[in-house]
Amino acid sequence: MEESNNYGDQHPLLLMLNQEQLINYGSGVADCSRCGEEVSAPCFCCAEHCRFYLHKVCAEAPLELNHPFHHDHPLLLMQNAPYSSAGD
Repeated sequence: MEESNNYGDQHPLLLMLNQEQLINYGSGVADCSRCGEEVSAPCFCCAEHCRFYLHKVCAEAPLELNHPFHHDHPLLLMQNAPYSSAGD
């Protein structure tokens, strides 16, 4: 395990390199805080046990992406939707 920056969590994150470390950390089944899929090693988890998890690939994903269908501007990954889910 090694410590990393927080990627949106208020606490330090620990890098779990294999599934055994993740199991020994006591996480049980948890979902990635970015993609929502079940988390598996390698992944980051909150050092303060606040149930914040990230796949390593999700943590390393770019926040800005240039795509040929959107050549006038980049696509931005936002932490929260800019609109409410109620349809406002």
